[in-house]
Amino acid sequence: METIKKLIGLIIIASILLAGCGSLEGTVAEKAEASFILEVESDDARQAPTQEIFLTDHTEFIGAASSFEQLEKGDRVKVTPFDTTPDIPYFLASRVVVE
Repeated sequence: METIKKLIGLIIIASILLAGCGSLEGTVAEKAEASFILEVESDDARQAPTQEIFLTDHTEFIGAASSFEQLEKGDRVKVTPFDTTPDIPYFLASRVVVE
């Protein structure tokens, strides 16, 4: 029973740590019909200065905007992607946290 508790704890910690991987932070520069352009804030020279963020029916909005319709140009956001295969060349947002 103790081994199972340790395993569950390890899985929870790993999930929390991996949830932040691949996230992008920045400012909404432009909105389209089902996507938005994010001006990315990153110290990584390999990261492009802007990234188009595509939405799905399952994209979750949290914070100051609870839907894509409420998202506005100039909003600061943190975007977490869906876990997709390398075959999908674009950024599909799983969660958008609006400050």
